[in-house]
Amino acid sequence: MLKSILHEYMETACATIVTAFEALPHPSRRQQAVHQLRVGSKKIRALLAVAKEIPGYQLKTGSYLRTVRLLQNIGGISRDTRLQEQFLTQHEKTVGWRFSVAHLLLKTQLTTADRALEATVERLSVKKLSRLPDAFKAAIADIDETAAIDAIVGHVTVMYDETTLPESNAPAASWHELRKRLKRLYYQLGIVTQLPHHTHRHREQLRHAKKAGELLGQWHDASELLLFVKATATHIRKEKIKLPEEVSLLIKLLQRETREKLAESVKHLRIF
Repeated sequence: MLKSILHEYMETACATIVTAFEALPHPSRRQQAVHQLRVGSKKIRALLAVAKEIPGYQLKTGSYLRTVRLLQNIGGISRDTRLQEQFLTQHEKTVGWRFSVAHLLLKTQLTTADRALEATVERLSVKKLSRLPDAFKAAIADIDETAAIDAIVGHVTVMYDETTLPESNAPAASWHELRKRLKRLYYQLGIVTQLPHHTHRHREQLRHAKKAGELLGQWHDASELLLFVKATATHIRKEKIKLPEEVSLLIKLLQRETREKLAESVKHLRIF
């Protein structure tokens, strides 16, 4: 049963990436395709990471992971830029003013990101990922399922128990790393909750990890938009152009939201 669960998880994640990759050249489908690419990529990386803990499992994954990381990274630039433009528009409604220069820069950045994405699609092949499920199936063919379940559950339990909050004065990079750790943990707990004999505690951990990842994701988006707006304002000042007071209001609004989102994340994470 375990082998079927793991193979189907891998097969579904790879199929998601292949389907999304084929949709990338179509602008109207690109945003959803990028999202699916990133989800599929994270699931594959989470599964391969936990599979390394299984006794007797061996699979060379370097070439597969390079393709997955490339797809995830190039799609991330496009995704982040689109989200920044959406969130900037939402916050501008609060201050009643449009930061036109910032929107122009974001549109330019998005055009560059989409061109890079299109060039990657032309050069890259995902045929290798289509072969990964079979290679993975062969790699787990002879494993002892009982020992494998113990290894997977034990690894994820340790990862969950060792997830701690950064120091109060920790840099943003520490919170970014925690966000990525929680995302991987969420996907790995998603695997655990499909296994035989999983417990209510595992389902609760899955729920907590999902919520923590969502909260830190909101903090990340607010933080990145704040950095972009401040950098844009600094660039304009260097050009000796006077900024309207709405820029300061927008920055203060984003600073407050960033603090609030991080505080919500900390509050939730303390129940881990």
